[in-house]
Amino acid sequence: MIENQAAAQASQTKAQSERDELISQLIEVNAGRAAYYRMLAELFFRELTQQQVDHLVSMDFAGMAGDNALIAEGYEDMHRYLRHANSGTRQALACDYAHTFLAAGNYETFAATPFESVFTSELGLMMQEARDGVYKMYCEQHIQPQADLHVPEDHVSFEFEFLATVIERTNAALLASDFDRARDLAQTVSNFHAQHQLNWVDDLCDAVLDVAETRFYRGVSKVTRGFVHMETDVIADELDVLQELAGEKAA
Repeated sequence: MIENQAAAQASQTKAQSERDELISQLIEVNAGRAAYYRMLAELFFRELTQQQVDHLVSMDFAGMAGDNALIAEGYEDMHRYLRHANSGTRQALACDYAHTFLAAGNYETFAATPFESVFTSELGLMMQEARDGVYKMYCEQHIQPQADLHVPEDHVSFEFEFLATVIERTNAALLASDFDRARDLAQTVSNFHAQHQLNWVDDLCDAVLDVAETRFYRGVSKVTRGFVHMETDVIADELDVLQELAGEKAA
């Protein structure tokens, strides 16, 4: 009997160790995902500052793409543009941002206006059904964009920031061993990704490729598309794991 008890204790200890390792891996992956979403949010929200340009110039893009060919191609575009950076680079990128996303001086083609409503409404207008949909989900999570910015809630940067915040809350729940909450938050990420990312980000990225004049922003569009689609499997896998963890906790 003593031997059986010792074997059971050893098995339980091993299972707990494996579970702890799995949770640590989830937290590490989630931290990287949240940081990636925040990086994309910064790239789309406004013209880059000189500090941001300097930071990008100093980055080593090699190996950042993993095995995703489209992200690798995008990083290569960004790197090739930035390797020739000089005192005029920030201004050139600011002009291209205004041209691409704000339609400044753009009279022949449409701009890649980074609002979900523009790409999903029948007339291509802002403040349409998509804005109401994302606003509802923000309210459910008690998350709101900064009010004094006076920017509609379905701006792609706000959507990326929302996902980053919910993923960070998932990590907080994991650290607290609150697997039910972690699962529910992961489900929110899954729902938002399906309803407010996959439905329009490809069209936005296509528009950037059509309109952008610099290789940098064309690279950003490729990185964005690659990451959003890569997230599909990551989100599904994490949700499966969290559902299992929540079930074990309840058992």
